[in-house]
Amino acid sequence: MATAAPNRWAFLTDPLKGKTPLGRVIWLYGIVGSFAYSALGLFFDVTDERALLLYSVGGLLYTVYVTIATYRCAGSVKSALLRNLVRASAVLTLLLLPLLAYLSFSGVLALSSLGGIE
Repeated sequence: MATAAPNRWAFLTDPLKGKTPLGRVIWLYGIVGSFAYSALGLFFDVTDERALLLYSVGGLLYTVYVTIATYRCAGSVKSALLRNLVRASAVLTLLLLPLLAYLSFSGVLALSSLGGIE
């Protein structure tokens, strides 16, 4: 009897299908993944605008991935209140992300514009 080969992409696709526990999505994908992606940013040349744009777009896409995975995996939570709170937070995040991306890419959120640093 042949067994099915393990899916190599299950680590990435299971959260999007809602097959991963919500706690794992929040801790592993949300927190640990964000730290790992931030650490990757240490290797980018801050004077290269193209590299920083690539890094920023990658971070935006990763945030969308984690937010959608969080929404989908919230269905496994037994508490209706917590499930609805997590889903509402995910929807609010997805709605605000374009605004935050615009503000970031336009330079409004740059440190020099926030604190008057020249």
